[in-house]
Amino acid sequence: MALGIPRLGVGIVRYDVVNGALWWDEKAAAIFGDDGSRPPLELWRERVHSDDIGAVRRMFGDTAGSVGAECVFRIVLADRSTRYILTRSIDVTTDASGAPVELTGVVIELGHVAGRDAQLAALLDRVGLGFMALDEDLRIIYVNSGCLRHVRRSRDELLGRVVTEVLPETQGSYFDALCRKVLATGREQQTRVDSLYSPGMTIEVTAAADSGALVVHFRDVTAEVTAQQQAEEAHALLLHAATHDSLTGLLNRAAITEYLQRLFEPGAGPAVALFLDVDGFKDVNDTRGHRVGDRILQGVSEHLRHAMRAPSAVGRLGGDEFVAILPDIDEYDVDDVVTRMLASITTPIDVGDELLVVTISVGMARSTTARTVDELLHHADTALYAAKRRGGNTAVWHH
Repeated sequence: MALGIPRLGVGIVRYDVVNGALWWDEKAAAIFGDDGSRPPLELWRERVHSDDIGAVRRMFGDTAGSVGAECVFRIVLADRSTRYILTRSIDVTTDASGAPVELTGVVIELGHVAGRDAQLAALLDRVGLGFMALDEDLRIIYVNSGCLRHVRRSRDELLGRVVTEVLPETQGSYFDALCRKVLATGREQQTRVDSLYSPGMTIEVTAAADSGALVVHFRDVTAEVTAQQQAEEAHALLLHAATHDSLTGLLNRAAITEYLQRLFEPGAGPAVALFLDVDGFKDVNDTRGHRVGDRILQGVSEHLRHAMRAPSAVGRLGGDEFVAILPDIDEYDVDDVVTRMLASITTPIDVGDELLVVTISVGMARSTTARTVDELLHHADTALYAAKRRGGNTAVWHH
């Protein structure tokens, strides 16, 4: 305590990860209203404001990964009064495997955000959070160095000025809306937005009322958001790969079978299943090679995809066999769709060194004539072979 930590409003906290135990020094205990009657971790959990638990949990997760994690949150004391606390990790002790075993941090009571305590203001200047305080007229009464660096202004330019006058880009922005909502409701507001001052940066901005002042702080969450977006994109790619054919991009066998099964669920409406294949495909594939065969399948798939309209679906079962599903459509409309499909597919397909014209045969069956997916596909397949016997490049209904 020789450094005067209690007077500065800064306490030390250590968390034993292995044993789930919390220790804090006298100043931290005073900040949290600890009279020694209960374990510090139990009191910590009780004191943290319910709306800020998520932010504190994220901070602990960040702390376990690296030094420098920090957040601002509220605690509610026994007399129901609220204090704003800034906590920042300063050390992480790990075991031989690199897993964290002890986390050490500082806690700072932000009771004098206007900078009346010069030493506390100096501490706030050294944290990574951008920090600003405004009065009820939205005049800036305190700003730390992190915020100054972000908005690229000096402290003399900002202090005492209405924020929208000295930072006109905030007029009508998320910042303006956030502050006015806090003033109107008295409740903390938080949002994640693109920075007005650093293109490509995403910031998490929190605004809250504190003892007549409007406290606004923000942190750079670009890396976090980018990682989340990358995870979502990877998940989307995996999901697409699990349900789509890698060669054609159409639904794969599993996905189109699942789609067909829905036709036999209670309440499902009538639908038509089309079984299609490419006329003479085996001969072309055997004589011209798989590269040409693959390009033909891709070209046919493109035409099929364009011929279908939501909520219809089209997929590849394998080889040159395709299935299309036309739900809630009458026979005349099906004939029209299939006629356009047959005409479209005769458009020459570029296979690299020449243009090839191919045709398809189509078998059509109504879901109302079958009791199972297998029976419906059998009906459509029977009609397909009838089309083949007619010379191909045609469509036949199952009767």
